[in-house]
Amino acid sequence: MRIGYEMNLKQVQKLVITPELRQAITILQLPWMELEQYIAEEMLENPLLELKDKDEDRDGDMPDIQEGNDPLEEDEDRTDHDIDWELYFEDASDIGYTGPRERRSEPQVSYESFVSDIGTFHDYLMLQLHLSSLSEAQMRVGAVIIGGIDDDGYLRMEISEIASMSGDSCQEVETVLRVIQQFEPTGVGARTLKECLLMQLETLKTSNIASDKLELARNLIEEFLDDMAQGGLIKIAAKLEVDVMEVQDACDLIRTLDPKPGRQFSGEHGPAYVEPDASIERVGDEYVVIVHDVSAPRLSINPLYRRMLSTSDKNQNEAVDYVKSKLNSALWLIRSIEQRRQTLEKVIECIVRVQRDFFDRGVKYLRPLTLEEVANEVGVHESTVSRATAGKYVATPRGTFELKFFFTSGVPTVYGRGASSESVKKMIHEIVDGEDREKPLSDRAIKEVLLRQGIKISRRTVAKYREEEGILASTLRKRFC
Repeated sequence: MRIGYEMNLKQVQKLVITPELRQAITILQLPWMELEQYIAEEMLENPLLELKDKDEDRDGDMPDIQEGNDPLEEDEDRTDHDIDWELYFEDASDIGYTGPRERRSEPQVSYESFVSDIGTFHDYLMLQLHLSSLSEAQMRVGAVIIGGIDDDGYLRMEISEIASMSGDSCQEVETVLRVIQQFEPTGVGARTLKECLLMQLETLKTSNIASDKLELARNLIEEFLDDMAQGGLIKIAAKLEVDVMEVQDACDLIRTLDPKPGRQFSGEHGPAYVEPDASIERVGDEYVVIVHDVSAPRLSINPLYRRMLSTSDKNQNEAVDYVKSKLNSALWLIRSIEQRRQTLEKVIECIVRVQRDFFDRGVKYLRPLTLEEVANEVGVHESTVSRATAGKYVATPRGTFELKFFFTSGVPTVYGRGASSESVKKMIHEIVDGEDREKPLSDRAIKEVLLRQGIKISRRTVAKYREEEGILASTLRKRFC
C-alpha cells in the first residue's frame, strides 16, 4: 500500500448558487408588497437604480438609450470596457419592467381604503382603566392585572402573585379585578370558562329573556358544562327533572355567549389585508390574467452613470469597476423582477385552464391539482411553481383566494376522474344542511350518500373533513323539535 501526496485531475458536476441566483429565487417568492420594500432597500444600496416618473414612461423620454443614439455603443468605448452594450439594449425589458400594460388606468386613492390605528387589546383595556374612577394606587394594581390577561381575555395570574407584584393586599386586588371585569368586551378578566360565561349571562338579565330560562342556563353552566359538550341533553333533563326542550333552549342561549371574549378585539390579531398579486377577469367566454405590477416602482438605470462609463478615463479603473458591478447588479434585479412576472402569469394561466369548471360553476367543481402538473405544463421545476405561488393571492370573479387554494388533494370517483378535497367538503356541507335535524346523519351515513353521488371515500376521511369544516358530530347536531 503506497502512501504519499499526488495531484489528480477530475471533472465533477455540482450546483453552485450564485448571489444573483439567490436574489432571483428570493424575488420570485416575494408578494408584491414585500417586493416593493425589497426594491426600496436595493435602491439604497445601488446608486445606479432610479425610479421613472409616470410622465417619462408615457412620453418615452429616454433619448440616451435609443438605438443608435447612445455613445456607449461606439467601438472606442467597447474596447475600453468589456461590456456587451448591444445585448444590454437589445431588450427593452432590461431597461425596466414597464410596457404596454402600464397604460392601464390606475385606481384613484380613496380615503375609505385607510384604516385607523386602534391599538392593541391591552391598550384598549388600559384606556378603560384610565377612564374609570379608581385611585392612582388602584390603577397601578389594575395595570398589573391587565398585564396578566391573555389574548383570549382570561386572567392567567394568581391573585396572590398580583398582590406580591403590586405590593397590595389580595382583597384590594380582588376589588380592582371586579372593576376590570366590568370592562368591554364582556367576560374579560375571567379566570375560568365557567366564570367567563356566567359574567356574560349576568348582562342578559336586562334583556327580554325569561328569568326561568336564564336561571336554567346558569345552572347548566355551573353544573353540566361537560355533559353539554358531549350532547347529553336527555341526561341533563332527567337529572333536573325538566323537559328536554327547555334544556335545549337554554343550551342554545349559552352557545350565543363568547368563550374567548378577547378575540372579539381586532387590534393585535385583526383581519389580514392582502394585496392580490394578480387578477382573473372574465371577458366574454374567456378568463384573462392580469398581473398587478402597475403599482410597483418603475426601475431604470440612472443615465448619469452610463455617461460616466462612456467618458471615463483609462486610469479610473477602480471607479469603472465599481460602476460596472453595480450596473450588472441593477440589470439582474430588473431581469429577475420581469422573470417573476412572466412566471407568475404562466402559472396562473395554467391554473385557469385546469380549474375552468371552478370559475364557471363554483367550489364544488374544483379539481385536484398538484405542483408537478403545473410545473410540467409551464416547463419549469416544481420548486419554481412552489415559490411562485407561496404567500400570493389572486382576485377572481368568485372572490380572492390564495394561489395554494387551487392545489388540492383529491379522492377517487366512480367516473375515473378525481374530486378535490375542497369540493368534497362543499358536498358534506350540503348534505348536513339538508339532513333531518331530529335524526342527523352519522359519518358512515354521509359516506354512503357521497358514494351514491360517485365519491369513493372512507368514513375516517369524512370525519376528518367534517372536523376541518367545523361541523359537529351527529350526536351534537341532534335537535329535539
